[in-house]
Amino acid sequence: MQVIFPFRQAADLTSIRERLTVRFGKIRVEDRPDPISQLVGSFIGSRTYDWKSWDAFVRLVQRYPSWDAVADAPVADLEAILEGVTFSEKKAPELRQALCSIRTRFGLIDLNFLADHSVDQALNCLEKIHGVGRKIAAATLNFSVLRKRTFVIDTHVLRILQRFGFVGMRADTKAAYDAVMASADGLDADDLFELHWQMKSLGQTICTHAQALCASCPLSDICLHRVENLTTLKAFLDKPGFEEAPIRTSLGHGDADFYLKGGLQHGVLHEVFARTGHEASATGFVAGLAVRVAADKHTLWIRQDFSAHEFGELSPSGLLELGFDPVRMLLLSVANASDGLRAANDALSCAALGAVVIEIPGSPKALDLTASRRLTLAAAQKSVTAFLLRFCAQPDASTAETRWLVRAAASQTQNEDWGYPAFEVDLIRNRHGKTGNWFMEWNCDERIFQNATAYHGAVVSASAN
Repeated sequence: MQVIFPFRQAADLTSIRERLTVRFGKIRVEDRPDPISQLVGSFIGSRTYDWKSWDAFVRLVQRYPSWDAVADAPVADLEAILEGVTFSEKKAPELRQALCSIRTRFGLIDLNFLADHSVDQALNCLEKIHGVGRKIAAATLNFSVLRKRTFVIDTHVLRILQRFGFVGMRADTKAAYDAVMASADGLDADDLFELHWQMKSLGQTICTHAQALCASCPLSDICLHRVENLTTLKAFLDKPGFEEAPIRTSLGHGDADFYLKGGLQHGVLHEVFARTGHEASATGFVAGLAVRVAADKHTLWIRQDFSAHEFGELSPSGLLELGFDPVRMLLLSVANASDGLRAANDALSCAALGAVVIEIPGSPKALDLTASRRLTLAAAQKSVTAFLLRFCAQPDASTAETRWLVRAAASQTQNEDWGYPAFEVDLIRNRHGKTGNWFMEWNCDERIFQNATAYHGAVVSASAN
């Protein structure tokens, strides 16, 4: 089936904006910041909630009398001011270096001279500044008093463009920017400003990273994502005996899903073993699996009292950055492995749960083949998926559907971001398919695993601290 999407056509970007205006209203802001203030605000705001980044920006300008003072401030002081902002420990030195770079290149920390530059010249000038990519550069030019004709591609907007089929699913910020600007004839700087915020509102409220509420979307009739979902659902329903097939959730990683016959099976036991020293990475990997399987249901995480001291406390902010809503997390602390296994068997009978994670360090006697069989039977009753997370242990006999061995890998960086969590994963047991080894990357925004290039090194983020 061939589908032609009006969104791909230049003339229809105007109609898209008009349709979004009906839902979200007109968005005009006359009081704009100066270019440096906008650049700093965009720098702080990368992958951070708007209200958090605004609070940090206010603290920064209240603490220092000038941008020169910020450029000369100790990194530790800047990091303290940016506390609560995503990757504050990286943004503090990066921001300081960016301001110093501007001062070195232009003699003072001021970008008002860009008003006399063409858009291409201004973008080129900004992107030579340390740490500034297309997103920050475009925001500096369009959101500030410069009001230049650029379009800002943030995480939400990129997701919308990818799902609509306007760009490929692996398109980066610059590729998406070029595609939009090539189709933006007739839209001036204020129109592009408005289109950005309307699309961002769509991504924050309807087409979120967690789910796409296509029935509520004002653009669903031209969305590739919706058409593909309907096509996939129809093919599934038309398949003979579909009702007898086990429920599986795609991980998003093509090779792994192929080996898993379409995805991770629900209502069974899965084991995840951490390589020594990589317990935090295994925790993040299990959190990703639980996010995929539980969907909009709650997850119960069972761990022993001493686990926080030995392997790190579970961090709500860390889980949130992974795409795991802490509100949907139930944490149960138990005295020992026996209590944890008993609690898990009881919890697996609750259909309101989407997943149960049982974290067990070492090799306690209570965790034998019989205990594994009990977990498998309990999981099957209500189709609640069980994940057995093992630290400082060797695989032994069990009834697990799959068994994974996880270590951290180096995250890749691009643009202004510092990359997604990455894992080297061995699927060493698969009851209904082949085993394999992959470098997998967890896309925190889309909440899926994706292919990652093999790099050696430690992962940069984890859900425990």
